[in-house]
Amino acid sequence: MNNYHHINTQTELEQLIDRYYDGETSVQEEQELRQCLADCPWSSEVIDGARFTMGYYAAHTSQQQRAKRRSNRLRMTGIAATIAIILGIGAFTLWHQQQPGDVCIAYVNGQVVQENEQVMAMIADDLEKMDNAADAMTNQLSSLGEAIELDNQ
Repeated sequence: MNNYHHINTQTELEQLIDRYYDGETSVQEEQELRQCLADCPWSSEVIDGARFTMGYYAAHTSQQQRAKRRSNRLRMTGIAATIAIILGIGAFTLWHQQQPGDVCIAYVNGQVVQENEQVMAMIADDLEKMDNAADAMTNQLSSLGEAIELDNQ
C-alpha cells in the first residue's frame, strides 16, 4: 500500500496496527508504526498490545514512568520551596513580634540606663547644654566682631 500518510491520531495508529497484523503495510509504514509506538503518548488495548508484541511496551512504559517521576520531583521541589518560604516568613514574623518595641538604652559613665524617661531626660539635658554653648559662642563671636569694627574705625 503506497497511499500511506503520517499518523496524526490514535484512531489512525490503531487502524495501522490492524493493517500491520493483516500484513497489509509497506516497509515505510512499518517503520513509521515502530517509531510511533516507541514515542507516542497514546494508550489503548490495541496500542499497548502492539507495543508488547513489538517489544516497545517496556521502553514506552519506562519513558512514561521517568517523565512522571521527573514531574513529581519538580512538583515536590516546588512544594518544599513554598513551605520553606512560608516557614521563613512565619519565623521572622514571630521573632519580630517578640522584639521589644520602643526601647532606649544609654551608656553613661559605663553604666547602662534603660528607662525610657531617664534616657529621654538625659538627651534633652544634653541638647539644652549644646544650645546654651551655641548661644555663648554666638555671643562671643558677636562681641569679637564688634571689637574688630571698633578697631577699624
